[in-house]
Amino acid sequence: MTRVLIVQYAGDYRESDRLLREEGKEIYYGHGYVLEQLDAMRAAGHDVGFMCCLAPAYWDRLANGVTVIGADTNPDKDPKPVLRLIERYAPTHLIVQGPMPALIRWGLANKVALGVILADSFANPFYRLLRFRKLPALLGDPRITLVANHGANAARALVTLGVSAERVIAWDYPHLRTPDLFAPKQGPSGPPFRLFYAGAISTKKGVGDLVRAVALLRDRLDVELDIAGMGQRTRYERLVERLGLGQKVRFLGLVPNGEIPNLMNAADAVVVPSRHSFPEGLPLTLYEALASRTPVIASDHPMFAGHLVNGDSAVVYPAGRPRDLAEAIVELMTLPGLYELISAGGPAAWQRMQIPVKWGEMVRRWISGTPGDAAWLRAHTVAAGDRT
Repeated sequence: MTRVLIVQYAGDYRESDRLLREEGKEIYYGHGYVLEQLDAMRAAGHDVGFMCCLAPAYWDRLANGVTVIGADTNPDKDPKPVLRLIERYAPTHLIVQGPMPALIRWGLANKVALGVILADSFANPFYRLLRFRKLPALLGDPRITLVANHGANAARALVTLGVSAERVIAWDYPHLRTPDLFAPKQGPSGPPFRLFYAGAISTKKGVGDLVRAVALLRDRLDVELDIAGMGQRTRYERLVERLGLGQKVRFLGLVPNGEIPNLMNAADAVVVPSRHSFPEGLPLTLYEALASRTPVIASDHPMFAGHLVNGDSAVVYPAGRPRDLAEAIVELMTLPGLYELISAGGPAAWQRMQIPVKWGEMVRRWISGTPGDAAWLRAHTVAAGDRT
């Protein structure tokens, strides 16, 4: 029997399953979809396992028969516990979801069917390029029969780093929340002008830049900021206090994904301030923001290029520069006609970001491995797209 094991760096799919069953909540977008796809694979007759390296230690089975594993270890620092769990599962098919070379090498050495699915960019900053400098050659091994990255720009970036365009596929999750769910906006509701951020709270995600931009606007524009997410919250609460922002900045904690669209729609702007040093493929927050019809203020992160057009579907500013972010906020809220124009441009940007390959179908076709499925995968590589 086919024994499929998917190994991911973070997350906790046992907890995701519990939240959906008991509370009907999905904290992170895509977790419910992935659980559905695992269920479908199991129903098709495969043994299916999903391991999250950073999750607490457990080896459990969901009600549908899918095995869920928590490794309670950082595979970058010590991959041995993860490798022991992989060996215990004894997969015939292994998918490594993330740039984890030790796991990829295990798959090659043990001659299992091997796929690598990423949601990452590597060139910025330079230390990441050095750290993963051997990854392109590793991904070029013909024994790895699936190589994919999240989003078209991330897939092309992998090609730029040296992986053959004939091998790389751009993938995505389905996005059921479309811009049709909300009406376009004519203008902001403020003052006070309400900004909204959703995502990890960290320096590389630009949260500090956003908080400092609010401080810079203290005497110019009445701005309030809501931050949804987890991470270095204490650090940024101290920054808010040090800057004397008081009630201007609120930390909402983890917010169920189902509540995010309405929070975005209620705001006057959704800010996506990622620095170039954050190695994202394409943030799911950006899809949600464009679908909410609330104008987006975004950094010029390389992975956003071609999706967002400054002055048309977003206000784009140089990443890592709080003063420029502050000016972008002022421009959006005060320049006549700009707010309405960007809200109207959201649907086209949302549509530009859509790609045909969805995670579940890609994985199922790779597991199946029929000539027809192999041809489908080849037809959706970067090289095939460049030829059309």
